[in-house]
Amino acid sequence: MKLANRVSVVTGGGGAIGKAICLAFAREGSDVLIADIVLQKAEDVSKEIRAMGRKSLSFGVDVSNRKQVKELVKTALDAFGRIDVLANVAGIVIGDSPIEDLPEEAWDKVIGVNLKGTFLCSQAVGKEMIKQGRGNIINIASISGETPQIYAGAYSPSKAGIILLTKVMAVEWVKYNIRVNAISPGRIRTPLTDSFYNTEALRSARARSVPMNRLGEPEEIASGAVFLASNDSSYMTGESLVIDGGYLNGLFHLSSLLSA
Repeated sequence: MKLANRVSVVTGGGGAIGKAICLAFAREGSDVLIADIVLQKAEDVSKEIRAMGRKSLSFGVDVSNRKQVKELVKTALDAFGRIDVLANVAGIVIGDSPIEDLPEEAWDKVIGVNLKGTFLCSQAVGKEMIKQGRGNIINIASISGETPQIYAGAYSPSKAGIILLTKVMAVEWVKYNIRVNAISPGRIRTPLTDSFYNTEALRSARARSVPMNRLGEPEEIASGAVFLASNDSSYMTGESLVIDGGYLNGLFHLSSLLSA
């Protein structure tokens, strides 16, 4: 019970990785408010958590909307009295074209949800954590923020921004006993990625690009989130925890071979 008697807010909690994080937090003793732009998805996860004997609420929110984010925080405080952990999981990807053809609207939408959404939620919750004198924020970035993902529009820039935003908040808020870290998942199997790689040949090729020769599971990202949310990581802040089956190291190794 590494998160016993804590209150967590998870955005994007209705998606595959968000749901896994919500359930993992609840199993470790946390009450959880699940926020998602699709309220029904959030409510489904909330029901599972309540069935585990934990307190849980669902909330529909567009994280790029400041007013809705403020309502989210108010709801959490009214229901639970405080927020100990914030996990910013909400994110989208739009784009299958080169940058020169990317519509401005697609750029704005991805930056708005991924980067601005992380900022707005962190700022709103961070103000309450400053009052509390403690808190823990976990941002979901991506290995695409560490190395370019082509033809994915603003996705890589948005995730790179999350990594640096994490570091800025960590340094500024450490004096308030608030830790801020990120997780950079690699190739994780979710319903969304399954739709991109919808044949066995495509899935196999994707898995072979990872040194571990398989895709990761949402629960493996959730385990990292529990670690960062718990006292096990008490001397960590401003870090980006890469969970990618060795993918980034494999890229660097291949690059060195090609340049030799």
